[in-house]
Amino acid sequence: MTEIQRNLAVGIGIAALLGAGVYYYATRSPLPAPGGQTATSTPTIGGIGATGDYTVEEVEIETPPPTIRPVIISADLSAEARAAIVAHFEENKKLLAKDPYNFNAWLDLAILYKIGGDYRGAEAIWLYATKAWPTSPIAYNNLGDLYQNFLKDPLKAKFYYDQAAKLKTP
Repeated sequence: MTEIQRNLAVGIGIAALLGAGVYYYATRSPLPAPGGQTATSTPTIGGIGATGDYTVEEVEIETPPPTIRPVIISADLSAEARAAIVAHFEENKKLLAKDPYNFNAWLDLAILYKIGGDYRGAEAIWLYATKAWPTSPIAYNNLGDLYQNFLKDPLKAKFYYDQAAKLKTP
């Protein structure tokens, strides 16, 4: 037997073994589960098995809006600026009482918190907005600015600026 014939025979043998293995794997019966019961092909959802007549439906969990707390206004602002912030704050509270999902009212409220010096109040609203309106880059961009220029957290600023940039480009 020549070397070529021997290699050909070995190749055919390996191919036959692979074919038999595939056939066995495809047609074998389920292995017994621990406790002697036969394992069945049960559909799983997140690793949890289920049997019977059911429907799987994806349900979106709503993010609750943040609590509207009183606006905190920095003592450094003029009386005129303070009065304007309070007036706009009350106007936005009324808008949100009518429609708690008014995107522009939430954004205005966050800006008022930021102007007044309540950076954590602005942060809470913009974080809410990123969850409630995840396809809008506005809140992500505002968070980037807040973290970069006011809360001095450059890592978070970069993250939110990057998120805004991803949403702006198709």
